[in-house]
Amino acid sequence: MNLFGNQLVKLFGISLTSLAIAYSGISCAQQEVALEACYVEGFEDRLMCGSVSQPLSKKSSANNVDIHFAVIPAIKNMHPKEAVLAFAGGPGQSAIEVAAIFARNLKYARESRDIILVDQRGTGKSQLLQCDSGTVEEQFKFNDQALSFVAFTKEETNTCKEQLGIDLSYFTTVAAASDFEAVRLALGYEKLHLYGASYGTRIAQEYLRQYPDSVASATLDGVVPMQQSLVAIGDAIDNALNEVFLDCMAEKSCLSQYPSLADDYQKLLEQLRETPITVNIRHPRTFKEIPLVLTESKLRGAVRMALYGHTTRSLIPLVIDSAVKGNYSPLVGLLGNEQTLGSIAMGMHSAITCGEDWPNLTEADRKQFGQSYFGKMMIESLDTVCPIWDVEPVEHDFYKPVKTDIPILLLSGGLDPATPPSWADLAMVSFSNAKHLVSPSATHGVAAQTCANKIIGQFIDSLTFADLDTDCLDKDNRKQYFMNINGPVAHQETEQQND
Repeated sequence: MNLFGNQLVKLFGISLTSLAIAYSGISCAQQEVALEACYVEGFEDRLMCGSVSQPLSKKSSANNVDIHFAVIPAIKNMHPKEAVLAFAGGPGQSAIEVAAIFARNLKYARESRDIILVDQRGTGKSQLLQCDSGTVEEQFKFNDQALSFVAFTKEETNTCKEQLGIDLSYFTTVAAASDFEAVRLALGYEKLHLYGASYGTRIAQEYLRQYPDSVASATLDGVVPMQQSLVAIGDAIDNALNEVFLDCMAEKSCLSQYPSLADDYQKLLEQLRETPITVNIRHPRTFKEIPLVLTESKLRGAVRMALYGHTTRSLIPLVIDSAVKGNYSPLVGLLGNEQTLGSIAMGMHSAITCGEDWPNLTEADRKQFGQSYFGKMMIESLDTVCPIWDVEPVEHDFYKPVKTDIPILLLSGGLDPATPPSWADLAMVSFSNAKHLVSPSATHGVAAQTCANKIIGQFIDSLTFADLDTDCLDKDNRKQYFMNINGPVAHQETEQQND
């Protein structure tokens, strides 16, 4: 699940990055809801879907927003008064659209409890705040180095703001928390087990802060601390890419095939910074010949997104080496793989980043995190778009770590390019009943790529950490790096044994 997409996706083809007190303890009127059977693309099981109507503003009930939700029924509902509430990432992702991912991540929890998926306000079917990001063809041929970054960004943001025609202050994390409580009340569950991934961990913590009596436990996977500046993600990206270079140097076949990988990458970036490369390539889905203007930002964005999963991560050395030699086909595969803008509601994303992250940027943050490429670009982007969006900042108490004695399980990947383990350590400073587990070889989203889904099920059942079987998290699930377009090449000694 992607973390903190940037408003300037058309530019880069990448994904970047008094209310808390006043809303605390708000009681949500229970509504009667009609549930209907429904299905989601990519998930064969039948869900039960419905919606609740919520005031758009806590200060006035003049306008409402319909909050849509879906319930994945338990395999055997042994706890009818409990459910698992899953929070999507992004910010800006529809929870219902990724039902298949949540069903896999919560496979063992679902054995005895329902799973609730709510499209957070501004996403999916809950008043989607989406702006046109252009077609793949338009993004591929766009030369972001040929015009003013600030001027273009302002133009795109003003166009998006006019298209949406709504105050994004109504779509912050703080404003959305009561919607989830309204769904709980409407469905009649007494206690919820929270599961949040990526940005979903932030809304999970805010929900826990506002409605502690509704929560039995929480699992935070790829943790975003309430007090963490999002532009710190630039350091996480750099560190994760450096791990690829170190891995390759430590692996005999990779080092032999790519002896100067890190240097080649820097030389390629310098070349593109000086002069973008224009080539004709095949559309990643239609295979029609289209032009690609390769710029530094497009290359960095494709490599960055490849770090999120092991399959794409294993392609990075081949992509860099091929591009240096003038073959851009492997890179096009990565660019096409990460063109997922339709799944991120950029208006809702801007509500979060401009209402919560930009106001909290200190001069020390700007100096520290602006030293990385992505940190610098994110700061410049926020400085440009946020004055236009004019989102009302959340109250300062929003940035305080959540204080609770509710059992909380935190999961981190040692190779995470977005939410490194240190972020979870920062988040849990006020958790008195918590356990932080790190899977050394996992990237972003531990439950999706390790045995953590089983651990989550055990934790929800027991609400303790003592008997959790966590040794499986140490299993190295990295994939061999591609030596050519066909895949990894076996070591010479292995080939000889098979002769």
